[in-house]
Parts: sequence; structure tokens; C-alpha cells
Amino acid sequence: MVTNIPTRDYDDPSVETSRRAAEYRGQWIYYLLKAMRDHGFDYETIGRKAIFALGRSNKEGFPDNNSAKDFANALLAPGSAEPMQIEPVSVEEDRAQVTFGYCPMCNIWQKLTDDQDFIANLCDIAMDVDRGLLSTYDRLELVLDGGRISAGHCRCDFAVKKTTGG
Repeated sequence: MVTNIPTRDYDDPSVETSRRAAEYRGQWIYYLLKAMRDHGFDYETIGRKAIFALGRSNKEGFPDNNSAKDFANALLAPGSAEPMQIEPVSVEEDRAQVTFGYCPMCNIWQKLTDDQDFIANLCDIAMDVDRGLLSTYDRLELVLDGGRISAGHCRCDFAVKKTTGG
């Protein structure tokens, strides 16, 4: 069962505005992919390809280097971190780990369906935006080696690691 409850209150109304915008994106993902699935299309392949492409187009505002630390600091910047309660775990040059304490998209998916497997799949497909963004770097990759809100954990563990290639 998905457990996804905001644990922090913010005085800044833009946090709730950003959360509502993320929920709206989650609705788009849900309704489009569900309709494709219900009509017999390979919704997972189509959704992943589209969302990966979105990530590749979203590099503006992120550092133009292969520093895991700089990438994580962009995620942790004021205004970016609060809507998803992003907190640093460890931020080093070669590996940076953060946690997401709340997910607005999981919040809306929980309201739209009780199909936990579909929610977990939507979450993984949605993370292709991160995979796509990181694919624009020569030496950075996404590492998901911990909990995920969509799998019933209280947070998502998200790491960016510098690779030896490139």
C-alpha cells in the first residue's frame, strides 16, 4: 500500500501550487497511459519513450558538467526541493543521494486507482524523465537502490552517480 503523506508545512503558497501542478502532470500520465493500456497498446514502451524524450529536453537549469554534487544541488535549490520534500543524504562530487519525502503524482494516482501495481509502474515510467535528463550527461547515471513511495516506502531514495565512461 502506498504511504504518501506530506510531513512538512510550508508558509510559501508556491509549494502547494507546485504540488498541484505535479498532480496535474500525474493525471495526464495516468489517463493517457491507462487509455492506451485499455485499448491494447503497449502503453509502457510508448510512455517510457515519450517521458524519456521529455527528460532529455529538460536540461535548462541543471549544471553543464558531470558533477553529481552540482546536479543534486540543483534539485535541492530553494523552490525546487520543497514540493517533494527533497532532502540531502550525502552529496559528494562522484555520488549524491537525496530522498523524496512526498510525491504529488503518487498522491493523485492513489485517488484515481487502487491498483498498486499500476501505480508502481506509472511511477517507474514517470522516472524516465530523470533517466532522460541524466542521459544528456556523459558521466552521470540514476541509481535507484532504496525505497520508493510507490512501492509502499515512506520515501524515495534517489542517487546520481558519476560513471567512469565518457
